[in-house]
Amino acid sequence: MPRASGDYDDDGIGLEELLDQHRRDIEALDRRILHLVCERLELARQIGELKRRCGVPLRNFEVEAQVHRRFERACRDLHLEPVLGRDLAVFLIDKAVEEQATLLDARYAGERLSALVIGGKGGMGRWMAGFLAGQGHDVSVLDPAPEPSPFPETRELAAARDADLVVLAVPMTVCAGLLEELEDIGPRGVVAEMCSLKGHLDPAIARLRRAGMRLVSFHPMFGPDVRMLSGRTIVICREGDPTDRAVVQALFADTSARLVELDSAEHDRRMSLVLGLTHLANLVFARALSRSGVAAEELAEVAGVTFSKQLATTREVAGENPELYFEIQSLNRLTGATGRQLAAAAEELIAAVEAGEGERFAEIMGEADRFLSGTSQGDPR
Repeated sequence: MPRASGDYDDDGIGLEELLDQHRRDIEALDRRILHLVCERLELARQIGELKRRCGVPLRNFEVEAQVHRRFERACRDLHLEPVLGRDLAVFLIDKAVEEQATLLDARYAGERLSALVIGGKGGMGRWMAGFLAGQGHDVSVLDPAPEPSPFPETRELAAARDADLVVLAVPMTVCAGLLEELEDIGPRGVVAEMCSLKGHLDPAIARLRRAGMRLVSFHPMFGPDVRMLSGRTIVICREGDPTDRAVVQALFADTSARLVELDSAEHDRRMSLVLGLTHLANLVFARALSRSGVAAEELAEVAGVTFSKQLATTREVAGENPELYFEIQSLNRLTGATGRQLAAAAEELIAAVEAGEGERFAEIMGEADRFLSGTSQGDPR
């Protein structure tokens, strides 16, 4: 059956055939683009190596601004929207920073350590073991989990005795008991615990320090999926011997991470908001949605930008480890007060709406906006 005249272009080529050809051309262009991206990332790695050798910081925001402007000018020359150039610049810069960070975050100026990571098969334990190995330390792990580890394994806690550094990457509820066991072993090196909260450990830590254990408390403010330390925070608690703290600080001093020193009580006060309140607010949001009587698919049909952003964060929280999240709430003495603040804030807003007090509602929003303008974005874990 002959095709209608509209099914052919001026050269007699079938439109479907022409469509397929264009798709093949785009596929070929995509491969060329990816090859160029690979070349750019290789150059970024070479620049990262030079930065590492010269001691140059990871980020140079003046250079990054030049890249943004260069992409925007090129877009205008090609009669494209400048926002396309900005988006491409952000993507390529982020990938280049990731590549360079793997080199720079391995910088370490101290002596090579023998390190034992207890709990080295868990999420943060694996991250910590990999990080230490990347700096050139001799790493072994102690973890009864059945899956294999890429690092030498030991099954004896006595291995902690001769290690220069013992890292405890274990659940918060078992950390105090493990510290008590280590007292009998008598580690000669630094023992560094990385719990998300510190208050529940205070009695044991104070006693063990008096007994001579070289205890340091620190807290990486991120999860095990991070690829680079740029923009990430490591909290080091001030208690303990400064010489022992210096061992842990030196691990991160030359990386792109930000180091913050806090007293353990102040650490927990801030964690009640940074972790506890954040988790509670998202879980309350998820709970309210699940009890609304509206199906998730129905909400997705009409989701706006704000809802979609909030939902993405809430999904991450709701899908996390319930045991860990319960520990973060139950082991913080301030959880009750924080939760009541959350409930009171919701009641305050609802009361203004129900009373028709638009000025009061605007005043509350204005106070929130002024407060939040002084914060900076970070990983809430």
